[in-house]
Amino acid sequence: MSEAELVRRLIAIGWRGSRAVRLGPGDDAAFLRGGLVVATDLAVEDVHFRFDWITPEEAGFRAGAAALSDLAAMGAAPEGLLVSLAVPDEPKLAEALQRGVRDAGDRVGVAVIGGDVSRSPGPVVMDVVTVGRARTVVTRGGAEVGQEVWVSGSLGGSAAAVAAWSAGTEPDPAARRRFTVPPDRIPLGSGLAGAELARSMIDISDGLVCDAGRVAEASGAMIVIDRDRVPVHPGAALDLNLALEGGEDYELMFTAPAGAESRIVALAQEVSVTVNRIGWVEEGTGVVLRDARGRRSIPGRGGYDHFPSPGSRRGR
Repeated sequence: MSEAELVRRLIAIGWRGSRAVRLGPGDDAAFLRGGLVVATDLAVEDVHFRFDWITPEEAGFRAGAAALSDLAAMGAAPEGLLVSLAVPDEPKLAEALQRGVRDAGDRVGVAVIGGDVSRSPGPVVMDVVTVGRARTVVTRGGAEVGQEVWVSGSLGGSAAAVAAWSAGTEPDPAARRRFTVPPDRIPLGSGLAGAELARSMIDISDGLVCDAGRVAEASGAMIVIDRDRVPVHPGAALDLNLALEGGEDYELMFTAPAGAESRIVALAQEVSVTVNRIGWVEEGTGVVLRDARGRRSIPGRGGYDHFPSPGSRRGR
């Protein structure tokens, strides 16, 4: 059973609708009446990070920044973090993890407002809940035929770091930093939402192809990606496959109406983020890659799946 199938089954069990909820499960965050936006994100030792790769403070920062990325994808402004930790009987480890999450909150101007702690014989588990606010949110389901596909920053750096560590070598310093310090895209996400430029949006946590597929499925449309336009992170050594399939870059992929380029670029410049137009939306389903000669191919799912089917790619 794939991760996507398990999520669908869990939603079917847990979600029964609520007048208090404007948008329930299935997107990057839930949207409540009154404007609250709430998301949760898990970080598990030996699945999302290893302490022989990074320090506890870096692991905490990474967990906090990854959780905040869900708010960026909805176009919401953060208001606070709740942190639950399951750790061995090592108070200093818990304190280091908490400092890291706190620093991620400090970067966007919010505090840790609560949480929980439990003893764990291993592994370490961090669950970060983000609370934000928005008048309206941008969902995964707003991509329409004729819109253009954009991505912020560059991709593949985090996956390049994981690949190096997994091979027993030290990663390129730029790739290591991308893994330990995910970017803050709150200003871009909220700006795109406030200016009504982004019609659909998602943060790239499981790989560009995989997450583009989620937008395509939610929107009932086809996402066409121009391979030559995908920006590859310098630390990924120009490896396009890492940019297409590597996860945990926490950049934003969004769709916008044709003709909005000048406004999108101006906004990105205001918040000091690079953006690239990498494709468009067509009738159909799924994700298609297009090469420089115009030839099209259907990629594999790519990205990371916590519950892969036999023969599929696990990731870490």
